[in-house]
Amino acid sequence: MHAQLNALGHPMTALDTPALLVDLDKLEQNIATMKRVILDEAGIGWRPHTKAIKVPALAHKLLQTGAHGVTCAKLSEAEVMAQAGVRDILIANQVVGAAKVARVASLARQADPIVAVDCEAHVKALDGAAQACGARIRVVIEVNIAMNRAGVEPGAPVLDLARHVAA
Repeated sequence: MHAQLNALGHPMTALDTPALLVDLDKLEQNIATMKRVILDEAGIGWRPHTKAIKVPALAHKLLQTGAHGVTCAKLSEAEVMAQAGVRDILIANQVVGAAKVARVASLARQADPIVAVDCEAHVKALDGAAQACGARIRVVIEVNIAMNRAGVEPGAPVLDLARHVAA
């Protein structure tokens, strides 16, 4: 058995690092506050980002509180969450390249990922991989909000891409 699995009850100094230590009372209080402020008072959907927590058990706690799903920065993080039973996963960055597009199509057979897109070629690649896998991949259009890092330009280019996605 792995040493960390037998660590319960031992002093923190005996833990190998890295190790996640959580004050469950504070965690649950923080989750309750987020639910109250985001879901109850603001009335908006909540899809927390996993870049800070990286632990599927914590993602499940957030989902049980009312989060719609989770957001992951990259495909490998989404695969970890899906393997742990998280279904609704937004991959916030574009998934590009034939190998990764094939992986996201495969992921769509066990989860319901959403992938950000900003061009027709990307939509076509995702659609082809999904059809080859017998899967469906949801997409959101990433719009350039003047940061000039990614995204299609606002206005007519967004509408044109949306029509391409719908077709």
